[in-house]
Amino acid sequence: MGHIVHPKRKTKAMHNILLHERRRLSARQMLGACIMTGMPYTKGARFLSLCGTKPPVKSGVMRQQRFCDDKIRRLKSISLMLSRKSFSGYLSIDARWTHRRNSPSCTVTALDAVTKRVLACVNINHIGGNRQHAQYSGASNNMESAGTRIILKQLKKYNILKDVKEIIKDRDNKSVSVFKEFGVSHLERFDPGHVSKNISKDFTKFSASHKTVEVFNDS
Repeated sequence: MGHIVHPKRKTKAMHNILLHERRRLSARQMLGACIMTGMPYTKGARFLSLCGTKPPVKSGVMRQQRFCDDKIRRLKSISLMLSRKSFSGYLSIDARWTHRRNSPSCTVTALDAVTKRVLACVNINHIGGNRQHAQYSGASNNMESAGTRIILKQLKKYNILKDVKEIIKDRDNKSVSVFKEFGVSHLERFDPGHVSKNISKDFTKFSASHKTVEVFNDS
């Protein structure tokens, strides 16, 4: 006869197993947590250990990341292809920096102003600091121009640059020479939303430096 385990002991053993399983994250969960928090694996694993949660092995997380990266690239290609097929002709170009001053990287995005779908996107990373895929060595305030040049090359490659009716951009965009280079400078238009925000900021700065300025409401 086999050894008979008392029901209470069996229940307690199963509870311990479930508790152990619950305290360990899967590679997919760990990857999702790192992406959402911006933490690298080492820092995230250390944080989980301090919280009493066992992190998955790094090789499993890296394998999961490669799988996800490949899938994201495929979906990105499909999405961009569909966006270009339905392009309205109204192009909006804008950039975001990781920092306000001396930014190490910048993302420039081209959108269809009507459908709000992404037509092209490029990351400009400044060389230095062990940054991956770094390819830029100029001033940080010229990153948008460098990214805009790459985007216009992509739109020309996919034969939709000729379909552009208007290029909507903010007032701070320094890509005038780039637009002239591609022969589309006459299509530039300022984004009303950006212009109103910039005017508001300029007036706030002016009011702060001229304390005697008063605004009267006629209503």
